[in-house]
Amino acid sequence: MATKSEEIAGLLAERIGLGREFPPDSTLPSYDELTSEYEVSRLTIVRAIEQLSRRGLVRTVKKTGVIVLQPVERRTVRDVVRRSPSSGYVFPVAAAAAGAWVLHGRLEVDRRPVPDEIADWFGVEHATEGLRRRRVSSPPEEPPFQLADTWVHPEESVPELAHADTGPGGYLDVLEQSAGHGPLAWERFLQVDLPTGEEARLLQISRQLPVWRQYTVGTSARTGHPVEITAVVIPGERVQYATKLRRDASARWPVEPFAPAPQSFDVG
Repeated sequence: MATKSEEIAGLLAERIGLGREFPPDSTLPSYDELTSEYEVSRLTIVRAIEQLSRRGLVRTVKKTGVIVLQPVERRTVRDVVRRSPSSGYVFPVAAAAAGAWVLHGRLEVDRRPVPDEIADWFGVEHATEGLRRRRVSSPPEEPPFQLADTWVHPEESVPELAHADTGPGGYLDVLEQSAGHGPLAWERFLQVDLPTGEEARLLQISRQLPVWRQYTVGTSARTGHPVEITAVVIPGERVQYATKLRRDASARWPVEPFAPAPQSFDVG
C-alpha cells in the first residue's frame, strides 16, 4: 500500500509535463501551499518532492523553489567507438544522438590537483597537478546531458593540449599523433551514485537524482600505461546500457544436451 507521500508524489506527477498544469521550467506551489492543499504535514510534502526529484521530474533551487524539468529522451550506450571525418573519435554516448552536440557554457582548460581515483590510475601521487579539460554538453535543444572532465597524465607536456581548440580530431589526435601514443586503447568503468553539489548545478538536476558515473581510461600503445582519463557524469534517467553477450568457448553451440535436462534458472 502506498504511503501518503508516495500518493501525493503520484498526484503531483500527473500535474507535471507538457500541456499540463505545471509545464517544464515552471515552479510548483510552495511547500506551505502544498501542505494546505493536500492537508498533510510539511514532512510529507518534503518526502513527496524528494521522490519527484529521484524520478528526474523536478529540482529544488534555493530562493526560486521547485522547478519542473524538461522531459528528455533516454539514450542507449553501446560499446563501440566510431570516427567522424570532421570531428575525430565519437564515443558511445555521443554516437547515440544524431547531429553535432552543443556546449553549455564554454570549454574549460586548466591545471589543478588530479582527483585521487584518477591519480591512482595514472600511478602518481595524490594531489599531483594535471591538465583538465572540462565541458558540459548535450544534443541540440536539450538540457545538459553530460559533464565530462578529461585528465591528461601529469607527465604529458605537448603544448597543444592546453589550448581550448586542439584542431581537427581534438585532443585524442594530439595524443595519438603529436605525442606518439597511438593507437590508444580504451577501457571503461561504470558506477552509480549521487551527484555532488557542483555536478547537480552544472547538469541542472536535483541532488536526489542518481547519476551514471563512468571513467574511460585511454592507454598508450607506446608505454602501455594510461595517458588520458575521461570522467563523465550523466543524469541516471537519461541513459541505459546495452551490450551483446558473447558465448564463451565452453558454451559453443550446438551443445550436448543434459540427461535429464536441468530446470532453467537465472544467475544473479
